[in-house]
Amino acid sequence: MNTATAASYQERILRALAHIQGQLDAELPLEDLARVACFSPYHFHRVFRGMVGEPVAEYVRRLRLERAAHRLKRQDQPVTDLAFEAGYESHEAFTRAFHALFGVAPSEYRAAHRGAAESPSGAHYDDLTAYRPPNYGNHASVEIRTLRPERAVFIRHLGPYERVSGTWQRLAAWAGPRGLFGPGTRFIGLSWDDPDITPVEKLRYDAAITVSRPVQPEGEIGVTEVAGGPYATAVHKGPYETLGGAYQALFGGWLPSSGRELRDHPCLEFYLNSPQNTRPEDLRTAIHVPLA
Repeated sequence: MNTATAASYQERILRALAHIQGQLDAELPLEDLARVACFSPYHFHRVFRGMVGEPVAEYVRRLRLERAAHRLKRQDQPVTDLAFEAGYESHEAFTRAFHALFGVAPSEYRAAHRGAAESPSGAHYDDLTAYRPPNYGNHASVEIRTLRPERAVFIRHLGPYERVSGTWQRLAAWAGPRGLFGPGTRFIGLSWDDPDITPVEKLRYDAAITVSRPVQPEGEIGVTEVAGGPYATAVHKGPYETLGGAYQALFGGWLPSSGRELRDHPCLEFYLNSPQNTRPEDLRTAIHVPLA
């Protein structure tokens, strides 16, 4: 473990947490938070989630609710005013969110003065001193690999990631009759957006296969070069729906102690077997995180 790098990553995340704490009523765009923490804006959301245990939006929402709880205990402010301060447009929406976090309605909380539940990182509205990254255990299975650039054909999917199977079927139906499948073909997914940030209907995902000969774009079929270079690689075993946890462990556990920085490029997913003839628990996906 590179302890100096791990400490640096934690100090940089703490700068972002302190900035959020001091600017809770601001819009807090990701680009500004990334600049405060000296991280690449491209991957900041993944680093933040990995090292804090929550997406930025959820962290900010929780702190605003915790601030409301503090004011409930110490002030006579009407609950409706606290709801607007916390960013909710109605008393009802605020009450639902408050109950989900604290287990009681705001009025009951004011009477009982119950404390907030523990956060994944130990960071709270009134105290950042207890911050510590989540413990993801051992990361010995992560390898640094240098990939060569590869030509690929792809179809872009727009919408929920869990609905990409139809895109893959169209790509296979186009590539098969043209003899593009071979023993060296790689099946690669590129997820350009984070569902914690981008509206689900605007999520971009490229379903791509590598090709060994020149191919021309045609209709919805695009041609691209999958970037080579150094990548941190880990093989995830299990359903595609659980890939998010693997990314969180890589960005929050392995990366801070690796001594490496990230490159502004999407992560790559190499699908090592097919969901058509493999049980979900046996699916294997090689995750490639681009390194500077």
